Amino acid sequence: MYPDIVIVRDGEGYRLLHGHLRLATALDESDEIEVDVRGEGSVKLMRTPGGYVVDRHDQRVPLRRK
Repeated sequence: MYPDIVIVRDGEGYRLLHGHLRLATALDESDEIEVDVRGEGSVKLMRTPGGYVVDRHDQRVPLRRK
């Protein structure tokens, strides 16, 4: 887990609030990482050619970064 990466639910998707550089570094080291989302539990994050995505319950949604 990465407690310094803060992600929250934003409507139907997710938004990265803190830890942009840490997320990029972690995904350089691994294909996917797990991050805890407050109130929801653990989600997988991965980098795709189209950007970062959140994989939760076999559903992939984009991670908004701004």
